[in-house]
This record gives sequence, C-alpha cells and structure tokens, in this order.
Amino acid sequence: MQIVFRLFLAVFIASWSSILVRWIGDLHPLIIAFYRLFLSALLLLIYTNKRLIPTLILAKQYVWYIVFAGLFLAVHFYTWITSLQLTTVGNSIFLESTHPVFALILSFIFLKEKISVKIIPAFLLSLLGMYLTVSIDLGVDAEALLGDFLAILAAIAIAAYLLFARTLRTRFPLIPYLIYVYFTASAIIFIVILIQNINFISISASQWFFLFLLAIGPNLIGHSLLNWSAQRIPVYKVNMALLGESILATVFAALLLDEYPHLQFYFGAGLILCGIIMVFWIEQRLTKQE
Repeated sequence: MQIVFRLFLAVFIASWSSILVRWIGDLHPLIIAFYRLFLSALLLLIYTNKRLIPTLILAKQYVWYIVFAGLFLAVHFYTWITSLQLTTVGNSIFLESTHPVFALILSFIFLKEKISVKIIPAFLLSLLGMYLTVSIDLGVDAEALLGDFLAILAAIAIAAYLLFARTLRTRFPLIPYLIYVYFTASAIIFIVILIQNINFISISASQWFFLFLLAIGPNLIGHSLLNWSAQRIPVYKVNMALLGESILATVFAALLLDEYPHLQFYFGAGLILCGIIMVFWIEQRLTKQE
C-alpha cells in the first residue's frame, strides 16, 4: 500500500511538469531539459555529500547502464518539452502516455516480466481512452503533427529509461543512481547545446524561478519517487499509473492555461481511470491467490 501511495503521489507532482514548462515561456527546450536535470542532480549531490563516495566503485560496474539511462532520459525530456511547444498540453501529455505499451513490450523482451492475460483488457481500455482524448486534435497542422510525433518518441524513451531503473533495482542505491543518471543526461544535453551554439545564460528571473520549481517538484520529487517505485514493482504498473498524469495535466491546463478539452476528453479520461484501477485491482487479487 505504501508503494502505491508513493507512486500516485509521484504522478500528482509530475503532472505539474507541463504547466511549469508552459509558464517558463519560449526558452529553448534543450535549455529547459538541461537545467531541469542539472539542478536536480546538484541538489541531490548537496544532500548526499560524502555519502556518495562509497558508490563510485559500484558505479564503474554499471557505467553503461547509467550512460544509456541518461541518454534515454535526455531524449525523453528534449522530445517531450519540444512537443509541448508545438502542440496542446492535452495532445502532448496523452500521446506521451502511450509509454505503458512500450514498457510492456520492453519489460517482456529484456526482463522477461510476464503479465496476466486478465490485465490486457485494462491496457486496451486505456488505449481506447487515450485515442478518444486526442483523435479530434491529432495533427491539425504540420507543426502540431510534429509535436504529436515527438510526444510518442518521448513515450518510447521514458519506457526505456524506467527499464534501466528496474534492472538496477537490487544492485544500486536509488539516490546515487539518480545523481549519476541526471548528471549524465544533463551532460549529453549540454554537449548538444554547445554544438548548436545555444545561449544558456540569458534567462530571466521568472524563468529561473520556474526552472527551480521544475527541478525540485516534478523532477527531484516526482521522478525520484517513480524510480523508487520502478525498483519495487513491475515497470508496466509504474507506466500504467503514469497515465493519471495525462488526466491531471489536462485538468490543470484547463484551469490555469485556458486550454479546455473537448467533450471526448471526459469519456476518454473515464476509460483511462478504469484501466488503471483494473490493473492494480487485478494484480492485487492475483497476488493474494498466489
């Protein structure tokens, strides 16, 4: 029960990510992604202080895991933040929320995590709900279509990233893992920033404020709790719970950004919630039977 509570707390906090990105304004997506990750890693490093030193030798054993996790995380944030600037919050977050499908495929292939056939209808129900929410606005113009496509790429990237968190669940302490991965991801993005000669210093006071909120809230607290959860329960369940982010973010966008969803959103959201409840309820019953 504690795991489920922390997981859904992570989903609630992570749901503010899209709103904060919009409030930041027209700052380049690479700059937003870089500071979100770098500031989070820096704050964690300050928190751990000398306690990080014993994990340095351990980190060498899993250096490629950390590199690839950082790469996928960097790709996720860049593609998703860019999609938010090209399409609506609703479309971006719902298409990015297709990650449970990719997580299911990846966890089956690489981790051999099998799920009960009884859960498949819940996945299909959620997919139908996502289709209903985005079908009207899907690719209304070339720019929005690109944003929709990038949101799907972000979904694949975050599913792959959480796969690495699940793989290292019993081999690596959580906070040192996050520090290494966040610094790695920010370093990859920073290299791209330098190559593209993007100005990463000229940032207004209000943008710095929202960047810190983004780093502390959705990233430091939200994503850290997601990693904590992914180390303890199957990846597809974590990704399934994350579907709730799409509903909350759309509601927040309506209340705070005046981006009101169409009528189909409410039907789609209802189906998604039913799918999430079904997965956790069925899994709980199967666990009790075993």
